[in-house]
Amino acid sequence: MSLASKVGQVVYQRKSGVYMPMLQCDKGDLYQEYQGDPQNPTNITPDFSTLLPTLSNIITSSRVAEGLVIPNLVKWFFNDTELTFGSNNVSTNTFNGETGHFKSLPYQKGTRNYYGLQILKNLVKAAGAAPCTIKSEATVAAGNTSDKIQTVYGIPITEGTSNAIRVTIQAGDNKYFTLSTNNDSCILQGVARIGNDELTSGLTYKWYSLVSGVWKVISGQTAKNLTVTNDMVDSVGQFKVEIYQNGTLIGSDVQTVTDASDPLDIIPNPNPEDETIEEGSDGTVVYSPILVKRGQTTKFKDMTFFFTFMDAAGVILNPGTAETASATGTVTEDMCQQASGNVAVVITTKE
Repeated sequence: MSLASKVGQVVYQRKSGVYMPMLQCDKGDLYQEYQGDPQNPTNITPDFSTLLPTLSNIITSSRVAEGLVIPNLVKWFFNDTELTFGSNNVSTNTFNGETGHFKSLPYQKGTRNYYGLQILKNLVKAAGAAPCTIKSEATVAAGNTSDKIQTVYGIPITEGTSNAIRVTIQAGDNKYFTLSTNNDSCILQGVARIGNDELTSGLTYKWYSLVSGVWKVISGQTAKNLTVTNDMVDSVGQFKVEIYQNGTLIGSDVQTVTDASDPLDIIPNPNPEDETIEEGSDGTVVYSPILVKRGQTTKFKDMTFFFTFMDAAGVILNPGTAETASATGTVTEDMCQQASGNVAVVITTKE
């Protein structure tokens, strides 16, 4: 006969994998310019009340079986204030005397593939005429655990002129720059605007893809729309458009396309992990990536990589090293200063 016994349990905790969240806008990179008093701004461009841009919360997973992940719940925040919504899904928060700026768009299988947030009104007054942020907080369940995944989207707001020309790449379909299956494709659309009006007269287009750290012209692609297929993207691809009016370059923009169906992935291994450089620190962020099969963390094969560091307009900040494959890549504070802020990091395998 035993002296004592105890009943317990072994808890099996599923690994949730590595998630890559994005907030993708169907109208390209968002911004707003205004004239006059910040409390009573005029000539706001672009006019969000007519443009009605939508941000979609897109999450890819390192787990092969998942690829794209649909969260259980998504909360939205404007400048760190959680948004509340009425029965019509329109936000009820008041910002600087205004309300009803946003509409929550729930996930609907087969109809709306992602949780989204549509912007219904201009944000200049709501944000106090200062740059603002929209943040998503997605709850993702994996077995008996859950993760909260936050993503932030910044919207510059500046005092400007109504005749400035802006070039952006917007979605030409409902794919939000994401390929989810084999043999999939999405459409990139080059758009030029002056104020709230889209330019259409005398425009020509030149499309590029980033290959081995260099922008290369995509032969034969001179139309407003570019169709991107899986064959053109290795996990993540970068594409640039230059728009000319009557032969004169009027602007360019860069857009990322993600292939969630790709079986291979890159773990970037940044140091420091938060990928942050503080102004005046002379700091760096060093990347030591490895190539893995999606869903694994062990090296698939030895590989060197091309490291391309760019500003928001696609200007390469390390032209001397971008074309040379190596085991590590380094972002410096000087690059951040040259970019006037954040630096885009693109890592591609040599093979």
